[in-house]
Amino acid sequence: MGKEPLLMLSHINKTYMLGELPFQVLHDVSFSVEEGEFVSILGPSGSGKSTLMNIIGCLDTANSGVYRLRDKEVSDISESQLAQIRNREIGFVFQNFQLLTKISAVENVMLPLVYARCPRKERYERAMSMLAKVGLENKAQNTPLQLSGGQMQRVAIARALVTQPAILLADEPTGALDQKTGEQIMELFSSLHDEGKTIVMITHSHKISSYAKRVVHIVDGHLYSEEEYKAMLQE
Repeated sequence: MGKEPLLMLSHINKTYMLGELPFQVLHDVSFSVEEGEFVSILGPSGSGKSTLMNIIGCLDTANSGVYRLRDKEVSDISESQLAQIRNREIGFVFQNFQLLTKISAVENVMLPLVYARCPRKERYERAMSMLAKVGLENKAQNTPLQLSGGQMQRVAIARALVTQPAILLADEPTGALDQKTGEQIMELFSSLHDEGKTIVMITHSHKISSYAKRVVHIVDGHLYSEEEYKAMLQE
């Protein structure tokens, strides 16, 4: 038997209540990611991609179906266990950076290690190492407000990497950046993938999704491979 995928969703359904009316956002979604893959989930606004990202990131749970991460079923575990998995296994990169503006870049990168109860000296060394990886060691003492948008996203990527997570989960990582800066950030993701990092990226942009090695499409809560999506367009 081959090794199980790093991440595997099987028959995931998610329904929200709009007042008293149920609204199904995800329909029987099955999806897996191998270790070291760079996968993009591509879809327009309202397609269900944010809901899918929240389930992959253990920020939300499905109504039905199974989610396995690193051979562990996370479909039906407690909120505190989900929080542990989020902190240890998933590095988040958000569109709007989500940095604390009153503390320095290096302190922002150290934050996940504070929650992991890592000793202060080790926290600082690991955070500085990650800032060096994203080319910002010389900005370690700057606060986010003293940085450009691209630099803030690099700090956010360093923060996402500092716990050595199983998966880097990026939600529209270039959405708040100009085109040139966005391309530089995507080159950084490409180099991280070349180093062996597993990356799952959510985007509405065909151009940004093209940096990934595999693209899956989400349309009205249904997931399609590239081949299935092209066939559907030709119908």
